[in-house]
Amino acid sequence: MRIYEYLNVFKRIDYLLLIPVIILIFWGVINIYSASINEYPSLYLKQLIIGSIGIFLMLVISSVDYKKIVNTAPYIYVAVVVLLFLVLIAGDVILGAKRWIKVGGFAVQPSEFSKIAVILLSAFYLSDKRYPISIFDAVVVFVIALIPSILTLIQPDLGTAITILIPAIFIVFLFGINKKYILLVFVISFLLSPLIWKNLKDYQKERIIAFLNPENDPLGSAYHIIQSKIAIGSGELTGKGFLEGTQSKLYFLPEQHTDFIFATIGEEWGFLASILIVTVYLFISLRILTWGNRVKESSGKVICFGVASLLLFQAFVNISMTLGMAPVVGITLPFLSYGGSSLLTFSILIGIVLSVISTFKKEKVHF
Repeated sequence: MRIYEYLNVFKRIDYLLLIPVIILIFWGVINIYSASINEYPSLYLKQLIIGSIGIFLMLVISSVDYKKIVNTAPYIYVAVVVLLFLVLIAGDVILGAKRWIKVGGFAVQPSEFSKIAVILLSAFYLSDKRYPISIFDAVVVFVIALIPSILTLIQPDLGTAITILIPAIFIVFLFGINKKYILLVFVISFLLSPLIWKNLKDYQKERIIAFLNPENDPLGSAYHIIQSKIAIGSGELTGKGFLEGTQSKLYFLPEQHTDFIFATIGEEWGFLASILIVTVYLFISLRILTWGNRVKESSGKVICFGVASLLLFQAFVNISMTLGMAPVVGITLPFLSYGGSSLLTFSILIGIVLSVISTFKKEKVHF
């Protein structure tokens, strides 16, 4: 590739999407440093390294025609499913769950990468389908997501299992499936809710009960929610200051560098910074959806819709969880929470979206 071709690649990058993502990654490193420096002094360095790799991957992937990536989707999907089975057989048990496997000294969480596999295989399958899609096509997309979701649920990891399903649901909805089928799914889900409740783990039931009535068990199942709300509320408008959070520094706030990183930010940086973070997530998601509406080629549209819905849903649930507005389900805040698998997953997804945008700009005749 000649020099001017490299320059053209960088010209086609959507910097209004890329720059906010990069800011979130480095903002995450700063707050992970604050949340973990006294207990785990090297975590922020690991996140910085993985974040830098993620940014590099975004730029590299954005220069590749996304259709070539979509064509590899069946192989990626099979590889991820095999890894999920491997986790169940030989995974490391951490906090009572088998979610990780060791690769070269690093703990890898395959369920995170299944989000990429589901979106890409859905794009592959729907690439030659007409709009609106049939009920059969909708079922196929749902099954694509259901297989890794069930394998993740067995680990057990309810939060991640739900997030794997979300892109498929939104893709089917936005691709024009008859609304009566969507209503039917909600009715069936409602009717099956007693059975679903019966098969939940005890700790999952406790988290839902704690969400509905946190004062009933303040030192047990509701402890996370109560301490998180105290941390965020004590930050008031502008926060206590960097490294000055008492809830986090005195270890009242559990998982302060992972699932509850938003509470750490709220305590130290305050309401204004918290609102800014929410705004950035909304901007990124709406930016991707806007491109999804502009792109006419089906697989590119699926990718944009899938990534935007996943990012928005996961950010919304995580933030709602820290505010006591949703049960604690144990999912990361994209780009901000500590976790290499999650960070790499969302970096790769953003890179593929940037590729869709770049290819769209490159085409002389817009598809």
